[in-house]
Amino acid sequence: MPGTISTIMNKRLHFLVALILTTAATTVCMAEVALTDTTVVAKTETAKPVVRTTSLLSSPLIREEAFTLSGQTRDAETGISSPYVSIRIERLGLFTVSNEDGKWSLKLPSSATNEDISFKYLGYTTQTLHISLLPNSSVIYLKPSSVELTEVVVSPEKKFEILRSAWNSIAKNYPVKPTLTQGFYRETQRVNDSLFLYFNEAILNVFKNTYRNSQNFGQIEVTRSRKNVFPGIDSINDVRFYGGPHFPNELDIVFSRWDFIKPSEFKNWSYDLEGGYYDNGRFIYTIAFKHKENPMSNFQGHLFIDGDNYAYIGFELKRFGLASFNEAEDLSSEENYVSGTTTIDIGYVEKGDRYFLSHINYKTNGINMSSQVRVFKDIEYVTTSIRTDSVSPIPYDRQFDYTDILSIKADNYDNSFWKDYNILQESQVQAKQTQLLYGQETAIKQLAKVYNTELTEQEKVLLFLKRFTFEGGLSYHPLQSKGGRYVIGYGADPQASITPPTGIQVKSVSFGISTTDGIRFSLNKNWSLFGSLSTALYGLDQLQSSLGINFRTPLFPSGRWIFLDLGVGPDFSTSRLRLGSMDVPGGSLTIGGKKLDGSVLSVSTGQNTIGAIGKIGLAVRMGKQYELFAEGNYQLSLLKERYVQFKEKNGFFLTRSTSKVDWNDSNLYVWLDERNQGNLVRMTSPTFNVEPCYIRLGVRSGF
Repeated sequence: MPGTISTIMNKRLHFLVALILTTAATTVCMAEVALTDTTVVAKTETAKPVVRTTSLLSSPLIREEAFTLSGQTRDAETGISSPYVSIRIERLGLFTVSNEDGKWSLKLPSSATNEDISFKYLGYTTQTLHISLLPNSSVIYLKPSSVELTEVVVSPEKKFEILRSAWNSIAKNYPVKPTLTQGFYRETQRVNDSLFLYFNEAILNVFKNTYRNSQNFGQIEVTRSRKNVFPGIDSINDVRFYGGPHFPNELDIVFSRWDFIKPSEFKNWSYDLEGGYYDNGRFIYTIAFKHKENPMSNFQGHLFIDGDNYAYIGFELKRFGLASFNEAEDLSSEENYVSGTTTIDIGYVEKGDRYFLSHINYKTNGINMSSQVRVFKDIEYVTTSIRTDSVSPIPYDRQFDYTDILSIKADNYDNSFWKDYNILQESQVQAKQTQLLYGQETAIKQLAKVYNTELTEQEKVLLFLKRFTFEGGLSYHPLQSKGGRYVIGYGADPQASITPPTGIQVKSVSFGISTTDGIRFSLNKNWSLFGSLSTALYGLDQLQSSLGINFRTPLFPSGRWIFLDLGVGPDFSTSRLRLGSMDVPGGSLTIGGKKLDGSVLSVSTGQNTIGAIGKIGLAVRMGKQYELFAEGNYQLSLLKERYVQFKEKNGFFLTRSTSKVDWNDSNLYVWLDERNQGNLVRMTSPTFNVEPCYIRLGVRSGF
């Protein structure tokens, strides 16, 4: 039966692909396409490219209301669309990029008419135009600006000087104060160039604390999002993205300090100064890089550095994977998903004298081994606005977690969803797919339907497991135990029978070190259940366990979260300190109604406590999945037992008898010469006590 279902689904998928390809083929020879308000560009397959210039209005245009500026970016020599061109209105702090078809749009206030708009693309001359001279829709032609390396007086050995200068100039070229940017995020999955399985889109707030340090910390908030799984093929769409909205921080190579830009890692990478290009009088270096030992399993590509201020202005990365099903067949059948090639394009935009992340274009693919279908995943992100004044971290309860699933949290499709936001335009293929499948009249109605919202069993397990956090470390337990010469007996006064007294020589003990292990189960961002277990390493024998509930709240807003933890719950502990050995005349002794055999008994003193525990601690988030913590604990005793324990020393250790008697037992005699001066003093209260306060230090980590 599963094979039959798979066959039906494959036929259905092939039919849909054929439908799209057939429909698309009928549109290849469309005649003229109006691309601007003032210009019509005619293009056929055999037409030769013509060098063009951007069309401008003959007189300034006055706009008294908010308006939308849109258009397309193209190569001036070939006429080919230019994707991911950075578009900015610097004074207003508004940004976008063109999509993979070169399409772009910006929603602007009426005052923007008097501003300049710039179009910047790696390898091309930046074009800056006055908005009043641009029609509402226009084609922007960018001129290539590449040159040979020999045209610039640079020796290949200078590559490391350039790379080190770029690293050392990070604090000069990038923000050292907190920034909050807003951007548009889109993730899609498809099975070929023209058939999409689903998309998720979101408006993100991206917080970065600083670029100054080697380890920086960012936070993400999803302020609004929408989703859709395309009807008819959702049954084969069982792969979801995890952590994609964090790409604006994770794939910001300068912010995250990827290895290949670190001088300490240069020895592991090879670099080639390939050339560069001029952009408005500034020379941009192009440096190729790849890993020396494992070039195929690591990212390789190009980085672009401004020759004037040594700022990183862009990266092109590629990592190779399996290219065909034949290669995948050699792998274990237990592999559900096998990665293919991944490419990443990353750009930065200049605002004032600082650079900010402009866009990310992430494309990867892999083979679904169960369905034998190659799936393609794309993630696109574009920064649309930048704030550097009065910036605060994103509140803890609004942060998007690394393991959150955007497709579960997102809203359903709405055709006017992004009317108030600047976004990255949909690709032409994605925009037309629904129309190809259903026709114009029912397209929006079908998109508005909800598909594939149920979690798979694996996803349910993952979401459950990610609630657990595990901890390990050390705890310090203060205790007091008097040292000296002990004379101990049971049933008769030992002092009278020992002349001169000998007894047991015991050292004073004032502290104990224990290992500590624990587990937490998160109920929500603030409340969790906890359990902990400690076992002594040094100073005494001890076992302590506690359960309870914990409340967490963030302190000192920064990129690195610092949390205050407050906990309460029941607690049990048993602590014991060995005093030494006691001689038994006659070879046996009845203690507490129990007969112990042997001429020598082992003697210990101990304490059992049942009570409630209170915790107060600080935790510092050090990375995605781990944190350091320090915690103070106070144990309120409700029931306490203090005792002296006698145990047989001879025989098999599992069968040795033990007897415990309370310190108040009238048959127990304990004499102590604390200073070893021959002055024995009868002890009627315990000489051993574990303090109720102790400290725990350790590391917490989750999935």
